[in-house]
Amino acid sequence: MNAELTYVPIVKGKRNDIAAVAHYLTDPVAGAKPLLEILPTPKDKTVDEHVAKFACDVAKHFSKAAIFVDFYGLMPDAVLSAGVNATIGGFAQLQPLVSRVTPTYGLGRNDTVWQALRVIVRKYREGFCFRISRDDLDDQAEETWEQIIERTAQLGVQNTDTDILLDLRSIAPDDERVAGESVIDFLSLNPRAHEYRNLIVVGSSALKSVTEVEQEGLLEVARTELRLWSALARDLPHRVKLRFGDYGVVHPDFADGGGFQNANAKIRYTVGSRILYFRGHRLFAPNGDFAQYHGLAKRVIGDPRYRGRNASFGDAQLFACAGRIVGPGNMGTWVMVDMNHHIAYTARQMRRLATSITVAASSREATSHLEAL
Repeated sequence: MNAELTYVPIVKGKRNDIAAVAHYLTDPVAGAKPLLEILPTPKDKTVDEHVAKFACDVAKHFSKAAIFVDFYGLMPDAVLSAGVNATIGGFAQLQPLVSRVTPTYGLGRNDTVWQALRVIVRKYREGFCFRISRDDLDDQAEETWEQIIERTAQLGVQNTDTDILLDLRSIAPDDERVAGESVIDFLSLNPRAHEYRNLIVVGSSALKSVTEVEQEGLLEVARTELRLWSALARDLPHRVKLRFGDYGVVHPDFADGGGFQNANAKIRYTVGSRILYFRGHRLFAPNGDFAQYHGLAKRVIGDPRYRGRNASFGDAQLFACAGRIVGPGNMGTWVMVDMNHHIAYTARQMRRLATSITVAASSREATSHLEAL
């Protein structure tokens, strides 16, 4: 990597989510490295078709970008028609198309693929990333470290070329302290934890739905994962290479499943330590009303925390929609807009916070830094 890692957004392998990152990469911030994960195989596609489409979409936008890739959504035992494990086959398809992939895989998925992963890791020459679940921390932390050490040796990589991503997924406000203790306890079990290239703590406070937001209202949701990272950065030794990650504005467990007839228009806007949820009303019933996005966008740019149309592609789209320069788009449009703003904003934010949030910072100083726009 050309710059020290500071931010890892986990991005689902859907068209608009990928487009949000692609637009961000036209003016990237040093230190941000997305993790792209494939979704579960749709019912109307074969595994071969699903993997090939994902590889094609990633190659189209990220042929020379530094990224993590995880075939997370595939069943561990899924195979391609050629008989090869789908994860191994997917990495093999990507290898000639995308030059800077760090392969990512989790413990307990399929123990038979590790030897094949060694070949994949050697070909990519970008190291390896272990994706560790919350259960791996809480229920079997010592065994998790044993497996990491064993698999690292099996892959033939050094600790200095290995990332450990601790995926806490959705973090409720009252779970922040317990989640932080889980991370600290886990790292304390390995006195050589500081040797790893990056220790990435990922979480999300994004809402799964806007039912708790008042219709035509505004709700400010605290970014619990950001507060957790800040506390860990102040508590852990400076030699531990702690990095921040999140799921953008998308809930970790969100998946397309139809049933959009009751969907409400919403725009999510990240500032400081909060995500602002601007809610409209129902989109489809009794009649379609996508034109309401013009008014929602106008509410966003009228908020004093709006960063201006030059802040990102997403911010420019907000400005254009508010002024009716462009159409209102659709639900996918606003995933792209919201995610693009979030990633661009957070990438810049983390470059600043990475040097200001340290073991020497007080709780009050840290809070001030997080709230700064």
